Amino acid sequence: MSKKDKKQLPHSVTKSELIEMYCNQFSEAKIRNQINEILKERNISKDTKMIPHLEFMEFVETYGLPKGYYLDD
Repeated sequence: MSKKDKKQLPHSVTKSELIEMYCNQFSEAKIRNQINEILKERNISKDTKMIPHLEFMEFVETYGLPKGYYLDD
């Protein structure tokens, strides 16, 4: 799949968007648990809907780019 066939990775996402991005790679429960762990480590409420950029990037670094996305340099 070439870069032009992929979407650019967004700056930050909601939990629902994160689940949608990774649903073909991991279970919804695993995605939720892992992002909630990252938020907990940073003292961010797990009830937040929008995942801040740094926490989103930590998730991406841990689990790789979601299929169909590219990270702009």
